[in-house]
Amino acid sequence: MLNNKIKIYISIIVVLGVSFILYSITRINYNDYIHIIIFGIIAAMCESLPIYINKDITVSVAFSVDLMAILVYGPFAASLVSFIGLLLQISKRNDRYEHIFNKPYYKTLFNISQIALSVGAGGLIYKYLGGLSGTFVYPKYIFQAIIAAIVYYFLNNILVTILVSMLLNKPFLKTWTKDFSWMMTNFLFLAFIGVLMASSFIAYGYIALLIFFVPLIMVRYMFKLNMDLKQSYYDTINALTKALEAKDRYTLGHSKSVEKLAVYLCREAGFSEAHTEMVRIAALLHDVGKIGIVENILNKPGKLSKEEYDYIKQHPVSGFEILKDVPFLKNVRYWVRYHHEWYNGNGYPDGISGRQIPLEAEILSVADVFDALVSDRPYRNAYTREEAYKIIVDSEGTQFSPRVIRLFKRAYEKNKEDFKHDF
Repeated sequence: MLNNKIKIYISIIVVLGVSFILYSITRINYNDYIHIIIFGIIAAMCESLPIYINKDITVSVAFSVDLMAILVYGPFAASLVSFIGLLLQISKRNDRYEHIFNKPYYKTLFNISQIALSVGAGGLIYKYLGGLSGTFVYPKYIFQAIIAAIVYYFLNNILVTILVSMLLNKPFLKTWTKDFSWMMTNFLFLAFIGVLMASSFIAYGYIALLIFFVPLIMVRYMFKLNMDLKQSYYDTINALTKALEAKDRYTLGHSKSVEKLAVYLCREAGFSEAHTEMVRIAALLHDVGKIGIVENILNKPGKLSKEEYDYIKQHPVSGFEILKDVPFLKNVRYWVRYHHEWYNGNGYPDGISGRQIPLEAEILSVADVFDALVSDRPYRNAYTREEAYKIIVDSEGTQFSPRVIRLFKRAYEKNKEDFKHDF
């Protein structure tokens, strides 16, 4: 159920978008309508082959077609092309075809409105900066084309991110960095294709469009393969995590909690999204070596003997051995191996100290210890969030380095409510 805030936001975008579409119709030369329809159908074909980056958000290669329309016919024609592309979209999901007649009306109205506004804004910027539609882009108007593409991309992302953040009740920046920012490389390549298609169309007509449509679909196919490969990694990681949690009932959900805490510290460290993503994977896999530990020791309710504790202390090495032959996890394996090392050298398994310990491993260590402290264990009750915070801060210079404690303090102050076990 949509709350009033979301309804107001959708209504504003729809009113602005529909108004711009209607205005665009009045600005189009009658002779251009057949070209707009053809371009719109091509955009619809691209929109009908979406790639799901999560259950609600998709990307498509229609960006190139929309940008091409801006460069060839101008902002008003391009907004109509994008409008037609989304209106005629027919996609298949979970063995069910989705189209305009079986989607919620507000979702359809929002999508066509925000895309028309985004494309229109990009086109108007192109025109305002001196770009001339219908002529060769390179080299005279390449700067204007790049700015137009950037405006289109970011406005589209911002309008959608605002809605998604309100639907999920999450901060805008957190939503954008998680679901959208990583697509920048894909966007740059599609912008290049759009400029190339526009120049070729102006020179050779529709035959160039037919020639470039096949590479455009190939770009979509390669992007989908990349997404599928990425998903297969996560499926494997989740399977390993679930296997461990099925064996160790006391760490149920622990890896997920460590992952979320680690992300906060990564952001304070200024890590890129790609770097943070690798730390997230390391957090999910940091205890994977415990799979090899016999259950009567792993789940022992009382205090462990020295021999049993020494046995458990080998799990970082076991985790390293499990991950060492996976090229994708080349750095992750070391972070997993070192997540129980101490700043003063009293940790395990290798007894390294100071800057020998990677910052990523230190981040895993802090997140791991904090979640362990605020969770019930067989031999003690959970500490409160404040007690756990004090224990970690008081361990500066011994277990934890000053640099990771600084990150921890900032992350804790900004996200205090999230620093608990039950996310």
